[in-house]
Amino acid sequence: MRKLRQLWTLAALTAAETLRQPVCLLLTMSCVVLTILVPLTTAHNFGEEGRLARDSGLAFHLMFGLFLGGYAACAALTRERESGTAAAVLSKPVDRSVFFAAKFLGITGVVLVFSTSATLATLLAQRVALKYASDTGHLLDGLTAGLAMGSPVIACGVGAWANFRHRRAFQSTAMATLPLLLAVVAVGCGCFTRAGGWAPYHPQLQWQIVPASLLVAMGLAMLGAIALTLAVRLSLVPTVSTCFVILLLGLASDYVFGQSAGHAPLANLLYALTPNWQHFWVADAIAGGGVVSGTYMLRCALYAFLYTSGILCLGIVAFQHAEVS
Repeated sequence: MRKLRQLWTLAALTAAETLRQPVCLLLTMSCVVLTILVPLTTAHNFGEEGRLARDSGLAFHLMFGLFLGGYAACAALTRERESGTAAAVLSKPVDRSVFFAAKFLGITGVVLVFSTSATLATLLAQRVALKYASDTGHLLDGLTAGLAMGSPVIACGVGAWANFRHRRAFQSTAMATLPLLLAVVAVGCGCFTRAGGWAPYHPQLQWQIVPASLLVAMGLAMLGAIALTLAVRLSLVPTVSTCFVILLLGLASDYVFGQSAGHAPLANLLYALTPNWQHFWVADAIAGGGVVSGTYMLRCALYAFLYTSGILCLGIVAFQHAEVS
């Protein structure tokens, strides 16, 4: 029970400290704003109305999450080692494995906050992209777009007010407020039509985006484990760069290693060791009204859990022999 309390306390402190970093807020705000801007700047549908907004939102979710996870891993481990905070904590009766696992849980919590904002932004962008007929042509849902674009501004205002009035951290307050505001917009948009008039409640959101975004969040959790393990030996730039290379290899592993895995032992080994991110990218599967089955979600969750556990075990072994001063 003592180790569980230590694990929970350190994880909460890690998440709170990471959310206070300005980079996390900038990455989350940029992801939300760019996702909402896609339907406002799109001139063609490319076969399916709203698909470009949905696919772009998922892509922003993945790429901004990669940089967020890499930075969070380095901020949670490398900077604490350099500043001496890790040494002070480990001088107490805190096991290194508990310390490392708590860092991962804290990073995962930050990724979940980011993923929640990205998912809600993608849902709203999909609704905005679906045009409606009017006397002047086919128009976008301007009211939903305005409310969604105003959410980051209001979140920053709430963070500034909390910092001025209650001395709370601006970044963490804004990060916590943003998904709440986006959730209010997602729920409230069902009270009016795309033309802006009041109507019986009907949100008109593409809910198949939620499991697709959840799969991306699982992939980001795996990337966070890889980044944290690399951060035991590497600094920020090499960690993020290596994670980006691993992401590219994983996206192309079916073609790079998969075609030769059946008759080449080395290719089979590399194919098994390389994380296959294609399992977590189902943008094509939900096109045209498709859905992600619960069985597939469970299999991907099991794959992410087992792979993440293996990476964390390697990270714990490396951290046990790392110098902390």
